[in-house]
Amino acid sequence: MKRICCLLIWVLSLLGAQNSKIAYLRLLTPLDSEREFYVGQKIELKYSLLLFSGASLMDVEFIADENKKLAEGVELLNPHSSWIKKEDESYENTFVYKIKSANFALPTLKVVAISQDGSYTDSDEVLGKKYEAIVLDGEEYCGVLSDELRVLSAKSKKYDEWNNIVIFELRSKGGNLEDFKLKAIDKQGFNEELTQKNGESSGLYYAVISSHLKEIKFTFFNLQTLRYEEKIVPIVLQDDRVSTQSDLEPKNNFLILSNVVLVALVVLLWVLAFYLRRQKRLSRFLFVLGIVLFGIWLYEIFNTKEVVLKPNAQITILPTKNSTPMQNITFPVRVEVIGRHGEFYKIKFEDSKIGWVRENECQ
Repeated sequence: MKRICCLLIWVLSLLGAQNSKIAYLRLLTPLDSEREFYVGQKIELKYSLLLFSGASLMDVEFIADENKKLAEGVELLNPHSSWIKKEDESYENTFVYKIKSANFALPTLKVVAISQDGSYTDSDEVLGKKYEAIVLDGEEYCGVLSDELRVLSAKSKKYDEWNNIVIFELRSKGGNLEDFKLKAIDKQGFNEELTQKNGESSGLYYAVISSHLKEIKFTFFNLQTLRYEEKIVPIVLQDDRVSTQSDLEPKNNFLILSNVVLVALVVLLWVLAFYLRRQKRLSRFLFVLGIVLFGIWLYEIFNTKEVVLKPNAQITILPTKNSTPMQNITFPVRVEVIGRHGEFYKIKFEDSKIGWVRENECQ
């Protein structure tokens, strides 16, 4: 009888261990139901996780709202973010959500932990909630909400007979700089992917605008003051026709230097030929060599290279992979090559329009 009682006590204790709580999850970021949210805004939610009795995290699951429309109203930007262990043996993680529509529901976060001996699992969750967001708008609103937005530099050049191109650097503290867009402008965009550093986003933006405009005005929504703030980009034209931003196509100093050296060498040969005119053979050789080099220089200067664009070739505004297309070629077109940057040719059409095309789209 005693042996049976001991066995019963052992079984009950084992069942009790199997049902013990080993995972506790809680939300550290307060989300007041009266708090105002805005479409395009990014929300950072910090969670704390406690694991007991040597348990370890087994799985993390985001459970979307049953209403598909509400679930799609928010986007999780970093689903694979790592849990960081703190000094008090707890774990913390920050998940970033981006609001995409006026009505949205944050997902339920569920964690699953496994016991130290692997005999059982436990779970805990923070329930998601439904919210409403304000849709920001305005004639000059660029779509960006941030703590700060700065225009660091701007360059403007002639694009064609009717338009100019403006390239400026944007830097945003927090916010959704990737959504920046000027209204009523067809050709615009970031040259490359945005740079992220120390909580700031930055990138070069270009826009092709009407030549009669003297400035670009836009507003962004300041999340600190909860007000629209206006920014102005002045249009100050440089002398030469634009091909690209100067950082994308630096001046070819080697080419300039080689031309100067070649011309200087030709002049030197002719001077030597004059002073050595009594030595007829040498003088004649130096003079002819100077003529040959001068002819080569003239050929390089005035020779124009032409290529034929393949059907379906895409002409872009700038020599970057993310540049806005300027036009698509539906049939072979012969164009003049007036420059090069990496794998791109700078080309000129018969109507004087200038664009960029990949080398492999030419024949």
